[in-house]
Formats: sequence, C-alpha cells, structure tokens
Amino acid sequence: MGAAYCFPPSRHRHFQLLHCQSIGSIQLTAQSSNEGADIIDAAATNSAPSVAEGISSLLARLSDNNEVLQSTHESPRVYIIGTGLSNEVISLPLTTLSILANADVVLHDSLSLPASEIRKVVPTGCVVRSVGKRGDDKDSVLQSEIDELMVQYATEFTASVGNGESSSEFMYPNIVRLKGGDPFLFGRSRTEIDALRDNDISYRVIPNLSSSVAGPHFAGIPLTDPLLKADSFAVFSGTNADGIGIGTDDGGRDWGDMAVDTLIFLMIGRVDKLDQLRTKLIDSRGDRWTAQTNCAVVQSAGRAEQQVWRATLGNIVENIQEYLGEDSSTVSPAVFVVGRVASLDLT
Repeated sequence: MGAAYCFPPSRHRHFQLLHCQSIGSIQLTAQSSNEGADIIDAAATNSAPSVAEGISSLLARLSDNNEVLQSTHESPRVYIIGTGLSNEVISLPLTTLSILANADVVLHDSLSLPASEIRKVVPTGCVVRSVGKRGDDKDSVLQSEIDELMVQYATEFTASVGNGESSSEFMYPNIVRLKGGDPFLFGRSRTEIDALRDNDISYRVIPNLSSSVAGPHFAGIPLTDPLLKADSFAVFSGTNADGIGIGTDDGGRDWGDMAVDTLIFLMIGRVDKLDQLRTKLIDSRGDRWTAQTNCAVVQSAGRAEQQVWRATLGNIVENIQEYLGEDSSTVSPAVFVVGRVASLDLT
C-alpha cells in the first residue's frame, strides 16, 4: 500500500466530503466543497500514464463544472500557465496538474518546472521541450521562435485512412506553455497570444503568483507593513529587453521623486548590474534612497537553495561578495527589495 497524501483545506471554503483516489501504488486523498478543487500534494513518482489518468479522474470527482479541458482533436487549445515559484510538481494547483496530465506538448521556461518534474505527470509520448530564455545566454531561444513553435504544434495535422475514406486530425490537441511566476508579469505572453489569435487558435491563460510578490514573502519580507508606514510598492525589471541593466539605462526615471515606499526589481541577478543599480539609487536626488536605506536580495526564492542577504544600499554588494567570494558574478534568479520592509524577517 502506498503513502496517503492529503489536500490542505482552504480557509475560505466549507469542506464536507472526503475523496480518495488510488493511482498505482499512490493514494491521493482530498477534501472538497461544491466550489471545486484545491491544491494537490502528491508525489507523482509512479508511471506517467497512471498518474495522468488518476489526476483527471480525481478532478472530475471534485468539480461540479469540470471544463478544465475542452480541446478535441477538431479544435486544439493552448494553455499558457504560470507555475509561480515552484520547481516541484507536488505544489501545483490541481487544475494545472489536470491540464498537464492530458498534455500532448509542453514548452517550458528555465524558471518553471524542470523536465524531470514535468515528466512525472504528463502522458507517455508527450513532447516536453525547453524554450528557456536567460538574459545573458546567447543560446537562449528567441521569443519569436517560441511564438512560431506554439503555432506550429497547434496546426500540425496527421492523416488517416479508414473505410476507403481519408481524414485528418490535429496531432497535438493540448499544448501547454509553462512559465515561471505569472504569465503576464514580465512573462512576454502578449506576442504568444497575438500569434495564436492571428492563426485562430484557441487558448486559455492560467495566472499564478509572481516572484515580485512571492519572492519577498518567502524571505519573510512583507511588501506592506502598517507599523513601518509602508503602504505602497512598485515593481521593475532590472534588465531591459536589450539585456541592459536598469542601473545603466533606467529610461530617465527620477528615482528621488518616486513617491513609493518599496521598490522591487526582478531580473537583477548579475552582481555588476546590482552594483550599478544600488549606485544609481544612492546618487538619485533627495534623501528617499540613501546608502543607509534597507534592502535585501532573495535568491532562488521558495526553493530548497533559497538564500537571503539583508543589508543597506551602501553594503549589499559587499555582503554578497563576502559570502560568495569577490569573483562571484551572479545570484540569479534573484529579487531585489529596497525600502524599510527589507529589514523585517517574519519567517
């Protein structure tokens, strides 16, 4: 008999029923209400087909409106899904797991689930392909190539002959585009959706937590705090579309006149870019951001290897180099938090 895994009940729902579903040697146990499914917490380490079938069966039991998958071989559908900060299949929502369990193609980013985790839940024969983009990696897949790939898979036919008649159907009816964090927040989903729309391909977007919020929270840093009178924050990309750090090219922003309590920077993992940015903030006019301003860098937020450096703008880079070595060049993937709340540790 395998282990039993439980679904944590939501605080905001009234749970009445208990469902059990056996998947090979794994038993999944879930509490549910009429409002649908919550989070699955099962290590899908058994054979992929059994896991896929079990997840779909369990979702059908839990949901009154089981329309997660609407694709047929006559009408392919693309799912653009955020995976939050998770790199393990066990922490994905049940809806996402159900879609993966029926996927024909999965195109995944570097910061979403690794292929080894994806293969735990997708059916045998599913195409799992990395299309990850890293800012300073010249071998990264171009966004235009990803757009083309999605359309290519969604429009590929297979022909068959039966009873003397020929017919064709879509080869890949369910295509999943996995993105770390949230698909829309610095996720470059617009060009993908434009490409799908231009080719009359149906799609669905499933949001998730962005690292701009979840990253600091995993480090115990609340983005707002009434005791510190911090009630606003702004999120920026630390690197622009051309790969240039915001500390070098900030688009003419007046940081000293920015009436916000906390600054959040994503894609700022390179130490030299971090150094340029903290200098830019310190040198901005006024006293909103100074060498004494609290800040923190959260590396690999929410994962086993998470590392947090708390310091001030004046010494954050030096603290990182003291810990990692002066020759260290990156703390990617990282979230950079600037403001009073960065001094807190509520973990």
